[in-house]
Amino acid sequence: LYSVDLPDEHIAKMLDWDKPLSEQAPEVREALQKWLGDDTLRQLDARGTTGKQLYNMAPGGDARNMMDHQKNASMHLNSLGIPGIRFLDGGSRQAGTGTRNFVVFDEKLMKILNRE
Repeated sequence: LYSVDLPDEHIAKMLDWDKPLSEQAPEVREALQKWLGDDTLRQLDARGTTGKQLYNMAPGGDARNMMDHQKNASMHLNSLGIPGIRFLDGGSRQAGTGTRNFVVFDEKLMKILNRE
């Protein structure tokens, strides 16, 4: 079990798993626009596409299983400047608000404070 420091500047650039693309941070929207283009991003906005759905659409390369797809999708988003994913934890998900968990694509962004 690790305790880490993840700077707020990186959290702000993370894809929010639970929110529609129209509600993503400006830095995320800019990265998505570069990847998808204006027309596709508008179409996804109109459909109410969430961060989770977008992540599952990300290129998986020649992925033959889910683990490979997740690795490739994470690498792709990281290459766009999206350093990770943030999502509501199990206790907060039903309420739609509360505390969050984070998945960081590049461990160099974190500082380990404690190991148990």
